[in-house]
Amino acid sequence: MTTIARLLSASAAAAVLLVGAAALAQDAAKKPAKAKSACNALTEETACKANESCRWVAALMDAKTGKQKRKAYCRTQAKSTGKKKTSEPAKK
Repeated sequence: MTTIARLLSASAAAAVLLVGAAALAQDAAKKPAKAKSACNALTEETACKANESCRWVAALMDAKTGKQKRKAYCRTQAKSTGKKKTSEPAKK
């Protein structure tokens, strides 16, 4: 192969890669962002506890220094799966 043929094949491969990367970038941009829950916006404990779908997470304090490690926040409560665990072992 001549140097011109090698140069043409390398540039063609680079063009194909650029087109593929552009297509992937457009697909990623079209996906809608996951909406944040209403619980994330709540900053007061009473408002969080008033909403049944939310759960209040207390602040985490360091026992030695007495400083706050993590701020208190409100989060969405996990959905129950509906399965009930039985305390009896399975019968054979």
